[in-house]
Amino acid sequence: MKALACLRRHALLLATLVSVVLGFTIGLLCRQLNPSPDVVILISFPGEMFLRMLKMMILPLVVSSIITGLANLNSKSAGKIGLYTIVYYIGTTVLATIIGLILVLTIRPGHFYNNNVVDVRSSGGAPSASARDVFLDLVRNVFPENVVQASFQTSGTVYVQKHTGVSLQDNSTATHNSSLNETSSIQTSEGIWAPKSVYRSGMNTIGIICYFVFFGVILGRLGKKGKVVLRFFTVVNDITIRMVLILLWYSPIGIMFLIMGNILSVKNLTATAKQLAIYIVTTLTGLGIHVLIVLPLLQLALTRKNPYKIVKGIPQAVLTVLATASSSATLPITIRCCEENLKINTAITRFVLPIGATINMDGTAIFQVISAVYIAQIRRIPLHFIEIIVLSLCTVLGSVGVAGVPNSAIMVLMVILSSVGLPVEDISILLAVDWFLARMQGMVNITGDCFAASMLDHFFPYTPVGQTDVDDSMPSEDEEETVKADTDV
Repeated sequence: MKALACLRRHALLLATLVSVVLGFTIGLLCRQLNPSPDVVILISFPGEMFLRMLKMMILPLVVSSIITGLANLNSKSAGKIGLYTIVYYIGTTVLATIIGLILVLTIRPGHFYNNNVVDVRSSGGAPSASARDVFLDLVRNVFPENVVQASFQTSGTVYVQKHTGVSLQDNSTATHNSSLNETSSIQTSEGIWAPKSVYRSGMNTIGIICYFVFFGVILGRLGKKGKVVLRFFTVVNDITIRMVLILLWYSPIGIMFLIMGNILSVKNLTATAKQLAIYIVTTLTGLGIHVLIVLPLLQLALTRKNPYKIVKGIPQAVLTVLATASSSATLPITIRCCEENLKINTAITRFVLPIGATINMDGTAIFQVISAVYIAQIRRIPLHFIEIIVLSLCTVLGSVGVAGVPNSAIMVLMVILSSVGLPVEDISILLAVDWFLARMQGMVNITGDCFAASMLDHFFPYTPVGQTDVDDSMPSEDEEETVKADTDV
């Protein structure tokens, strides 16, 4: 009976594990049949629907979670938690960058690369965004012009050729921002290019978080006047969590088809793996050291608790990010694992995890710094001490500003390469394995978020007083029915 009860309790986790194994196995077997691109699209469709459903939950969950989490804290505690969170996230990102640098400079995977196996395609066109552009875009996104627009568009810098107004860097549909910057032009062999700030498709998560952090803090200070609004967002959060729980039962099917589609879409899987084996091993070693040694040791030093209990409590979130390659899309499941399995205070999870899914990208930092130095080693370009410092700073800045969605790390890597004068077109070497490494990065990113939530829960182990006030001041359903019956009499 105990075994049966345990099986029922972990049925969803077991089903997800089976789906991962089946996805890899069936995907590898189907590669022998050489399916057409149309067949691959159809195979990937159920997984695409799962990913779209997860993304559908991000906006309501982030908004309601941050508002209820901050409003249930007093202003002094909210300030301390916010400060500790930012310091912890930036500190672990710096550690991750140092780990990546040490490994890539020690192993030197670029010296094992054979230029005859994988061709380098020239990207051409407009110059890449600079480190200055990334910083300015980050500040622009922190303070969006329109919070509604921020839910579906994000600000970014592209370079357009003067006198033509045509951008060759950004092929996506973009609307121009009202504040255009043409004061800093770049001249290349193809013409003169000027930077422009434009809006691109995609949720501006960091801007939404910034706005609703202020909203939640002010709501918590309103006292009784704000309790009706707080109760509304609390109910919205509960509804969203229940919708996520229903969605989770579709996750094994979605995960299996996502993995199958990704494996079938990769060309020359075996040749690419052999060519980039040392690079892949170096990256995976850095990710493993950070998530299995550095973060647990930091957690043990700060809390004196067994850190590996955190890893054991989030397998569902880890498997989901393995399929989706998106820490933002996995956010609903990460919150559920932390609250139900790790028993972390809801006020902590609803504040810390949405911010972590946006700015805490330790795995991405390791990938970016290793990839940049790897390309320099391939080209036999020596990096001096100052260039390594600049590269490290750009890595930290880029990983903080990168969106938690697939392939976003590659875009930031272009900026890092251009900041130290490395050839941006060499990124094409890494595209064949980015689908795999992006998933490994995501696993490290969400695990770091959970470590942060557990650490803050240790330092702030109390029940949110705001939640108690709301429940006491607002009548329950039974009380409302009693009042109504008395009124009718």
